[in-house]
Amino acid sequence: MSYKVLLIDDRHTDASLEAIKKMAKMGNIELVGVKYHTEGIEMLQKDSSFEFQAVILDAFGFKKSDADEGKETNSGLYYSLKTLSGLMSSRVIPWFVYTGHPKNLSDEDFLEQISVYQENYKFGRPELIYYTKTLHEKELLQDIKIEIDNLENSQIQLQHKHVFQIANKINVPHEDINNLVSIFKSIQTYSNDLEPSLYFTQLRMYIEYVFRDAAKYNILHEKCINEKGQVNLAESSLFLAGEKTNRLNVKCNKAHFSKIMAENIKNLIFITGAASHTSAVDPAANMDYQEYRKSTKTPYLLYQLTFVVCDLFVWYDNYIKDNNDSSINKSFWVDSNENQTSSTDSEWLEGTVIRIAENGWGTFKPDNSSTPIYIHPIAVGKENIKEESRLKVRTEPSPDGTKVHIKEIIKL
Repeated sequence: MSYKVLLIDDRHTDASLEAIKKMAKMGNIELVGVKYHTEGIEMLQKDSSFEFQAVILDAFGFKKSDADEGKETNSGLYYSLKTLSGLMSSRVIPWFVYTGHPKNLSDEDFLEQISVYQENYKFGRPELIYYTKTLHEKELLQDIKIEIDNLENSQIQLQHKHVFQIANKINVPHEDINNLVSIFKSIQTYSNDLEPSLYFTQLRMYIEYVFRDAAKYNILHEKCINEKGQVNLAESSLFLAGEKTNRLNVKCNKAHFSKIMAENIKNLIFITGAASHTSAVDPAANMDYQEYRKSTKTPYLLYQLTFVVCDLFVWYDNYIKDNNDSSINKSFWVDSNENQTSSTDSEWLEGTVIRIAENGWGTFKPDNSSTPIYIHPIAVGKENIKEESRLKVRTEPSPDGTKVHIKEIIKL
């Protein structure tokens, strides 16, 4: 693949730049030089065919003419950075600052001025705010090619920059960020080439990153993360909603989640738990997802749940600004011994078996709830359970607290 890059440098014809030009040519990069920043930026603004894929910005050069400047300053660079930043809503052009002037190399203010334009998105390697002439030519050319090859992903991250900024803030790993980019790419192109269930485990991980960060501020109870460092998603969502946890015997007297957020996260955890590729998948719930998938064969459910995750990111980022006092957050924690299981009649549920699947799993619908409970095929056969059978069942949470299991059955 060949690359075409604009070089804005008042000395682009000097012999001092011959080395980088030769290196660029060897790497299939065509460098096109212009002298003034206004001239180069105007070329990019008129580049309707996207001929130029990136731009190198000389820092200590002229803005529009030798006479107007009187002497070399960084004003041309700041003009270019400001203009390129404004163009990002319609076109993303990777830019790289390239300087060799001694004044810039020893000026911390110069670093700060450039860093302002790298807050939303930084092109090139993280450790280099700018590239130094005669020192970083190899790195510069390598990074230009990487950013051009990655341009579609960069555009997606900039279009959803708030979400990705938050992801970085809560330490979502680079690989997981790339998976989120892949989902957004599929949404934008509707290329139905994603296998949604492969990404459901990923969505659960995004929730986990938020919950882990919330635990740092005692928004989430410490018991929601076990001694092995595993986050109990279902119990965490109950705690954040101000509801009683099933097994942890803790509760929060303040509902951090709104009702809509609590319901969305609860559904997301249930659906992704049924469809994700993990060893803890409930066979009955997985069966329900597979039947759903057969009837739709679309990625829309994945898209829907992805936007729920994005809302969670934005909600958390806003919420933590006013609720980051760990001692205050911890003051809302209470013990909830009412959660402990017992063998009282209050645990028994009456209802009807609404379905027996071909694989033997039964679906039990309690009279007082719309949420079904699944009956293992062994229990269906042992109790001779049929469709429309009336049952009285006693339940208990699964070991990880994400599902409900039937532990006793009485036929009515």
